[in-house]
Amino acid sequence: MKNKKCSLKKHSEIDSINFCQECQIYLCNKCYNHHKEIFEEHHHLYSLDKNIDDIFTGFCKEKNHNKFELNLFCKTHNKLCCVSCASKYEIQGNGQHKNCDIYILESIKEEKRNNLKENIKNLEELLKGLEESIKELKLLFEKINENKEEIKIKIQGIFTKIRNALNAREEELLIEVDKQYNDIYFNEEIIKEAEQLPNKAKISLEKGKIIDKEWNNNKLNSLINDCINIDNNINEITMIKEKLKQCNSNQNILINFNLDKNDKINSFLKMIKEFNFINLNIDSNIIKSIEEIIFIKNRIQNSQKFKNKNIYFNLLFQATKDGQNSSNFHKKCDGIQDLLIFIKTTKGEIFGGYTNEGFKSRENSIVDNEAFAFSIPKKKIYNIIKGKTAICDYIKKGPCFYSNGWYLININEKMLESRSNTCTVSQSHYEGITIDYEINNGEINFYAQEIEIFHISTN
Repeated sequence: MKNKKCSLKKHSEIDSINFCQECQIYLCNKCYNHHKEIFEEHHHLYSLDKNIDDIFTGFCKEKNHNKFELNLFCKTHNKLCCVSCASKYEIQGNGQHKNCDIYILESIKEEKRNNLKENIKNLEELLKGLEESIKELKLLFEKINENKEEIKIKIQGIFTKIRNALNAREEELLIEVDKQYNDIYFNEEIIKEAEQLPNKAKISLEKGKIIDKEWNNNKLNSLINDCINIDNNINEITMIKEKLKQCNSNQNILINFNLDKNDKINSFLKMIKEFNFINLNIDSNIIKSIEEIIFIKNRIQNSQKFKNKNIYFNLLFQATKDGQNSSNFHKKCDGIQDLLIFIKTTKGEIFGGYTNEGFKSRENSIVDNEAFAFSIPKKKIYNIIKGKTAICDYIKKGPCFYSNGWYLININEKMLESRSNTCTVSQSHYEGITIDYEINNGEINFYAQEIEIFHISTN
């Protein structure tokens, strides 16, 4: 921002630091100190450490309006304006507010004073809990940061173990390769030994002939010692020749690393790619991503019961584990409020609902003003219309969401085997359904692959 100069003529080269709205002048540091002493009642002094456009001068800042005072109020835009702004003629930038609801300032004085008093009350109320909220926010941030660092440390620990195990296994395999090749083929030492064989054989042969000629001319013990040395040389040469023969016979034997084309290594690499270090805190065969959890969690925390509370998903029932008959479901879940139901069809659709009332085998349809249904693929919530029946509570049915003579979600007695599991048409007790059978992607019937029921709690 280009600095404004002091309004005093002899200080016209000095940058101003303040603006007095009452006097409509810019003040340098020296002038500002004098001004404070002389005009103690002037409170509208603005520091120029911020953008000059933000300073209220009392004059209009529209183009070509800078000589006109802001003495009118536009109720349409809740904004001060000048006579040019309110002009009926759009000449030279005039008339920006010509069609607006314009008042003189005196006529809205009391209204704005009353609004001010109301705003003061609102600000006082806001301030009461603001510091505590900020304190809680800081504590939450610290907790989240700690959790983040813990997860990082866990990840590093896991991958350090993996790297150590891989390095150790690599070393073992490299040693094994050396051993296999040395046992089946030969190593460099055998080549060195083989290179010495001809010379060693020649020396032993010449030595043997000399001994034979001079047999009677030497001491017997010396002769026999020389014979023993020749025997040893022959044994060594024979042994090395045997090794060479074996090496030559094994030249067509191939050693392979049998994992280079093995599915095991591909599975291992795939498993590493699929490592999920985010703990969803939900034991589910259906819900796999944190986005899906956040989608449902946000809706639950919108309700008054769970607003501003940490909520937890506690698994009560899983059809593939606890039994697929409706009696298994009622045995596990009856009498428990705040139930969240997830259903996954054999075609991969995922939907369900929440009920505050829960199920008790009441053989009736129940009003539940907190109930809602949802579609995970569509990321869509269907809220119950207040006062309408929301769930169907029968011993020979699974978790059902009732809707206007139809079932929004109908789970029959044999929950995972029934082809007659159905969803409803668009005329519904639940808001937001625009096409028939929308929650099941336009199909009325479905087979359930999995059904899970969670209890929503705050601890």
